[in-house]
Amino acid sequence: MTTTTTTPQQAPTVARLASNTIVQAIGIPLQSLISLGTYAAITRYLGPSAFGDFTTANVFLLIPVAFADIGLSAIVVREISAIPERANEVLRASYSLRLIISAIAVAATVGASFVLPFDHRARVAISIMAFGAFLSLVNLSVLPILQVQLRMQWAVFANLAGRAVTLVATLAVLGLGLGFKAVVLANVLGLAVILLVGVYAARSAYTLRPSLDVAYWKRFLRASLVLGVGLAITQVYFRVDTVLIALLRPASEVGLYGAAYKFIELTQGLGYTVFVSLFPALSSFAARRDARFSTLAQKGFDVVLAAAVPLTVATAYSARELLDATAGHRYGAAAGALQILAFYPLLAFVDGLLWRLLIASHHEKTLLAIGISILTVNVAANLVFIPMYGYKAAAVTSIASEAFSLALGLVAVKRRVGFLPRIGYLPAIGAAAAAMVAVMLALPVERLVAAVAGGIVYVVVLVLLPGTVRLTARELVGALGATVARRHASDGA
Repeated sequence: MTTTTTTPQQAPTVARLASNTIVQAIGIPLQSLISLGTYAAITRYLGPSAFGDFTTANVFLLIPVAFADIGLSAIVVREISAIPERANEVLRASYSLRLIISAIAVAATVGASFVLPFDHRARVAISIMAFGAFLSLVNLSVLPILQVQLRMQWAVFANLAGRAVTLVATLAVLGLGLGFKAVVLANVLGLAVILLVGVYAARSAYTLRPSLDVAYWKRFLRASLVLGVGLAITQVYFRVDTVLIALLRPASEVGLYGAAYKFIELTQGLGYTVFVSLFPALSSFAARRDARFSTLAQKGFDVVLAAAVPLTVATAYSARELLDATAGHRYGAAAGALQILAFYPLLAFVDGLLWRLLIASHHEKTLLAIGISILTVNVAANLVFIPMYGYKAAAVTSIASEAFSLALGLVAVKRRVGFLPRIGYLPAIGAAAAAMVAVMLALPVERLVAAVAGGIVYVVVLVLLPGTVRLTARELVGALGATVARRHASDGA
C-alpha cells in the first residue's frame, strides 16, 4: 500500500478519531438516559391513547425532515472531506438552500395532516411540533461542520442540553397539570436549545450567513437529489408503519407500538456513534481510492456487529421488565412487539454501515433503488396485515423489511464497491454472547439486573479475546494517551 501524506481534514488522525468516538460513546448513552426519563414521564401521564397521538405527530413529522434534507448533509460532508478548502463556500450555499426547502416541506406536511384522517389531538400535536421539525432541519446544516472537523463533542453537548431542557420542562408541565399541548411544547423547547448550542459551536469555525447562489443550488440539487430521495426513503420506510397504524387502528395501539419502538430508537444512537466518526474518513479514502477504505469498512463491520448483539439479547430477554420499569404496567401488552423488534439493531447496524459505504463511493442511484424496493414491500405488507393483526404485524414487517434491505445492501456493496464483510470475528462475538446468556440465566435476580450484568460480562470477554474490539480499545487508549501527552508538552512549552 502506498503511503500518502494528508492533512488532518483529509484523513483524521487516530487521536482525533479516538477522542471524537469516545466523547460520543459517553455522551450518547447519557442522552438516551435523559430521553428515557422524559419518555417514562410522558407515557405514564398521557396513557396509551394520548401517547399514541403524541407518537403519531413525532413520526409523521419525520417525513419532511427526511425528505427536506434531500441528501445535503451527506453531500456536504463528502465534499468537505474530499476538498476541505471549499468548506466555507459549500456550507453557506447549502445552508440557505436548506432553509427554503425546510420551510416549504414542513408547511406542506402540516397541510397534509388536515387532509389525512388523523384525530383532532394528533393534528394539534403535528401543528405544534412542526416548528420543532423546522428547527431540526436547520440543525442539520450545522452538524456537517462538526462532523467533518471531528468536533462532535459539541453536538453531544447540544443534545444533552436540549434533552435535559425537555425533561425539566416536561416534568414542570406535568407537575402543573398543563395538559397535552404543553407536553408537546416542552419537546419543541428542547429542539430549540439543541439548535442554539450547535450554531454557537459552528460559528467559531465558519460563517453561517446564508448566500443566494442559484447556480450553486442547482449543482447541489443535481448532486444530492438522488441521494436525498434514497436516504429519505430508507429513513421513512422503517417508521411509516406507525403512521399506517394511526390511520388504520385505534390511537391506543399507536401508543403501545410507540412505547415498544422507543427502545429501538435509543439503540440507534450507538450505531450513529460509529457511523458519524467513520463517514468522513471513508469519504476521504474513497475519493483518493485509498486501500485503507476496505480496512476501515471491515473494522466498522466488526464493531457495529459486536455492538448490536448484546442490545438484541438484552432487549429480547427483558422486554416486559423494560416496559414496566419505564412506561408502566399499562404498556405491558407491547412486550411481544418489543421482543420482535429486539432483532432490529442486529440488522440495522450492519445495514447502516453498508449505506454509508455506498454514499462514500458515490453510488446514490443504487441506494435509491434499494430504498424504493424496501418501501414498496414494507407499505404493501403493512396495508395487508395491520388491519388484521394490528401493531404486532408492523413489528414483524419491520424486521422482515430490514432483513430484505440488508440482503440487497450486501449484494450492492459487493458489486459496486468491491467489498464484502468477512465474518472472521464472529466466533469471538458468539463466545461473548454465550457468556452473557449464561450469566443472565444463572443470576437469581430480576431480568433487568441480570441483563445489565450479562452486558458487562459480554464487554469484558470481547476486550480479553483477540480481535477488533481489543485492538480498537488499545488504539483508543494509546491515541488518547498521546493526545494528553502532547497537550502537557504544549502547556509546558
